[in-house]
Amino acid sequence: MKITFVDDSPLMRQTIGQVLAQGFPDAKITSFETLGAAMAFAREEEQDHWLIDLGLPDGSGIDLIRQVRETFPLTHILVITVFADADNIVNSIQAGANGYLLKEDMQRAQSLASSIEAIRQGGTPLSPLIASRLLARMQIPGLQTLAKSEPLPTSSPSAPPDTPAHGLAPREVELLLLLARGYTYQEAAKLMAVELGTVQTYVKRIYTKLAVNSRTQAIFEARALGISL
Repeated sequence: MKITFVDDSPLMRQTIGQVLAQGFPDAKITSFETLGAAMAFAREEEQDHWLIDLGLPDGSGIDLIRQVRETFPLTHILVITVFADADNIVNSIQAGANGYLLKEDMQRAQSLASSIEAIRQGGTPLSPLIASRLLARMQIPGLQTLAKSEPLPTSSPSAPPDTPAHGLAPREVELLLLLARGYTYQEAAKLMAVELGTVQTYVKRIYTKLAVNSRTQAIFEARALGISL
């Protein structure tokens, strides 16, 4: 595994490096403190994971996210920053980030390692505050409290009528409905009465059709296309 992280704080680089070395002892780990150096490296070297701070001394990490995503579409990108405003969150996700952690949450070592593992499994790790603000920005009513208030249904939501304008098949939209409500791939497979592999195939098709790279981006783009989630 190849992991590169970018942060201008020597202390944070040391902390992240130690966490990564402990959690992924066989990984090749590279670090940078400036946007320019990271951008030059990103143009030439494909990595499995990028961990990117947004506030760099010579520019915004969002530019690096965009370049990595355009150059190496399959690379996993995790934002680690102090910025919790909606604009930075949305711009990072639209640029191609797979997850967004606040540095205050990353101080728990297991949080960073588990977030990387979550991305590898197709998840979208978000700090609680980030998830709340992102959902508020996306205006999904009630989604923030759904996990506490709504029991797991005994059957999946009714599949919406075919809407070829957005290119998604009814079962793909049905899966998006479940993912938007916070269900895992395994839970979605159970509710849709299909194999896990089938759900993973649907996810790949959704990502391709919507030109996205994560669950959060898929939900965001689907809503922008007028799909009610």
